Amino acid sequence: MIDQLVIVNLRREARDKMPAVLNSLEWQTCLRRILFLNSHDNRELIQTLEAGNVIPPIVETFRGQHAYRFLLEVICGLNSPIVGETAVMGQFKEFLLNAKFAKTSWGNFLRQLATNLMIDAKRVRSRHLQGIGSQSYGSLVRHQVKGMPAVAVLGSGKLAREILPWLIGKTKVRVFYRNWQHAKDLLQEYPEIELAQYADAETGWEEAEAGLVIAAPMKADDVARWSLRQSASFTKCLDLRGEAATDPITLQTPVIKLHELFEALRAERERLAEHVEAARAEIKQLVQRQSQQAQFRPFGWEDLCA
Repeated sequence: MIDQLVIVNLRREARDKMPAVLNSLEWQTCLRRILFLNSHDNRELIQTLEAGNVIPPIVETFRGQHAYRFLLEVICGLNSPIVGETAVMGQFKEFLLNAKFAKTSWGNFLRQLATNLMIDAKRVRSRHLQGIGSQSYGSLVRHQVKGMPAVAVLGSGKLAREILPWLIGKTKVRVFYRNWQHAKDLLQEYPEIELAQYADAETGWEEAEAGLVIAAPMKADDVARWSLRQSASFTKCLDLRGEAATDPITLQTPVIKLHELFEALRAERERLAEHVEAARAEIKQLVQRQSQQAQFRPFGWEDLCA
């Protein structure tokens, strides 16, 4: 049944332009939107996408074994700007725990496929991608705000949750939230942080020197206007939005965009090339084994949470 699997990878430039596809399973990250399609049920759509010939390719399709290999590389963080990042694997696990698989043979296939992907991804990471150094958004942020007495984080969602452990204990952190439930959950996990509601007004936070981290999808003009109204003096801004390049923020202080942070990792990527090559070789072997199996391995769904 893996021969019927077609994976459509919509890069950031295209992910919001395509409407939802009936009877498909979707996984979305900050960099891509991935559709799990059946080659029989979605034949016309797949043919249309494959005939697009867009340069550079912002829509890619992968079939069968190639689809499995692509998914495994994404989950292991091999296709991420931060090589071997762990966040994408956590996002995939969360996606699977919330996914609604159809009660059909195809739905059962996707469920078991997901189990195999997680098992294989854990294997690749444990063998080749552990202990390769500081490779996370949090580590990048910590390096940039090192020595600053305070940091303001705009947003209380997944990205904020990822970077907070790297800041707690190193500097004073105030999280400006829009979603109270998310903020309350963060406070329970990190009682050291301060909370303030994000609003288009002065918040009464007075700091002579503070870093600003944008960790939520916000419009550049809104952030700029908010910043001007604050009594705190922001000396550096880290723009972690996926739209940082297309919707640039203009402030009276230096703004470091997401792609600029990634540039700083180029030298590190060269050092990691050997680890990545070994991981890809392992993935190739796992894909071959997957294709040779008449049935998927009988691991339970609970293994995903192990």
